[in-house]
Amino acid sequence: MVVRGLAMRVGINGEGVRRRLTAAEKAAVLEEAFGPGGSVAETADRLRISTAAIYLWRRQAIDGGLPAAVRAAAATPAFVPVRVSAHTGASARIEIALGNGRIVKADASVDPAVLAAIVEALDGHAA
Repeated sequence: MVVRGLAMRVGINGEGVRRRLTAAEKAAVLEEAFGPGGSVAETADRLRISTAAIYLWRRQAIDGGLPAAVRAAAATPAFVPVRVSAHTGASARIEIALGNGRIVKADASVDPAVLAAIVEALDGHAA
């Protein structure tokens, strides 16, 4: 698949016609798919585009291959929801559910810089 200008060919929709999305439309798709409570599969189904296209746009945005508006939509959120549970064991543990479905578990005494590096490596973008 080759990106030409700001538009890109995406998968065939339900009516057999290819669509081109503008940079602003791609940014909106990324915000919906990766924003709080977002789901790539649900977004793709609703908009009749492939999940592969959404992940490609996110990768291109992170790598700087798309306009600034799209890159901003793919950026890691500054704040994420936190759930605190009662401490019952001898040592506290941290559990982080990443956007890609992976779960990172660590001892609470872990160096934050090390944990951030692990999350970045597993999630694919800056923590």
